[in-house]
Amino acid sequence: MLTDDPGTPGSGAWEINFAYLEQRNRQARLRSFPHVDFNYGLGDSIQLKYETGWLFTDASEGGGAKNGLDDSLLGLKWRFLDQERNGLDMSVYPQLQVENSTGSVARGIAEPGPNLFLPLEFGYDFGKTRLIGEFGYQYFRTRENEWVAGLLGTLQVSDALELLAEARSFSENLLNRSDVVVNLGLRRVLSPRVKLLASVGTGLTNNPDTPTFIAYLGVQLVLGEK
Repeated sequence: MLTDDPGTPGSGAWEINFAYLEQRNRQARLRSFPHVDFNYGLGDSIQLKYETGWLFTDASEGGGAKNGLDDSLLGLKWRFLDQERNGLDMSVYPQLQVENSTGSVARGIAEPGPNLFLPLEFGYDFGKTRLIGEFGYQYFRTRENEWVAGLLGTLQVSDALELLAEARSFSENLLNRSDVVVNLGLRRVLSPRVKLLASVGTGLTNNPDTPTFIAYLGVQLVLGEK
């Protein structure tokens, strides 16, 4: 899912995701495989993040197929409120996207950087249902900055299965003429240390760069002292 929750892995714990990502619009098809996302718990309330992937692009109007290493995404999440003590989970999660020295940006594969995302997340449990929200501002190097807002709901169907549904908007002016994306997904526990993550979605607006198809299929490894 695109919307992050305020949770952190826990002190000394790792959450490592290996995945296949795909996104299409009317102009191009973008795939990332392998896509890797490393998250480490520095204490109980801080999370360090590193994410990248190997990109494959197919443009509908010339350009042909290209592939190369994506940019690196570096993040630091600080959960400053906990539901058990404060009645609500809440975090800040600044993330910096930087170019790798591989020529991917020059060949039109990866996005020019640096780019900076400054979001605020919240989460609240209603029994087996959890409501998660994210709101932030995205600074881009070569295109218009945008506001980002996401709302994610999860339902714990069983000890091993969780269902997810999400709506997320992107707009240059706050919640005005937004591009909206919706996703449905699941999280399945395969073993105490392994989870299956999957989602599929689409955009609801008719802009040329609005996604017409989004998919994610991955495995999460939970390691360390969680």
